[in-house]
Amino acid sequence: MREVEETKIIYSGKVVKLRIDYLKDGGKKIREVVEHPGAVAVLPILSGDRVLLVRQYRYPIDEWILEVPAGTLKNGESPEKCALRELEEETGYRAGILKKMLTIYPCPGYSTESIHIFVAYQLEKTVQRLEEDEELTVVEMSVDEAIRELLNNDVADSKTLLALLYYKYVYRGLQ
Repeated sequence: MREVEETKIIYSGKVVKLRIDYLKDGGKKIREVVEHPGAVAVLPILSGDRVLLVRQYRYPIDEWILEVPAGTLKNGESPEKCALRELEEETGYRAGILKKMLTIYPCPGYSTESIHIFVAYQLEKTVQRLEEDEELTVVEMSVDEAIRELLNNDVADSKTLLALLYYKYVYRGLQ
């Protein structure tokens, strides 16, 4: 563990903070770190090999992309509770069974964000409750169709591609 001499928060926003750490390494080493509360992603499995994804507009890249339902952890919220909440809000489905597949760090070179990836089964239709700033539509397709679409697209969401590939080639074999 590196010893930090001083930390300065240079930006604090709604979702992230940007800090600069000055390290005690005998020199003037600094590290820029984006502090993120963490997030979840859920791969909702319908009957057989069918999945629910969302086609969502992402402002930072100015693109509509295909994704698993996902969202940011609220203060004190468990990843499981967040996953269930985000699944229902974004798709209008409630999971009867939720299982964790893995946790990833998408950008560990500069961010503290971790993403807890779940798979959801026994889906029950409820009501979609999008947040005010969300623009998305729910899409149903097979796991293979989803993987093909992501790989053939110029813009692929990494957590979605990983969730699908992990589910297809690793997770199902462990069950």
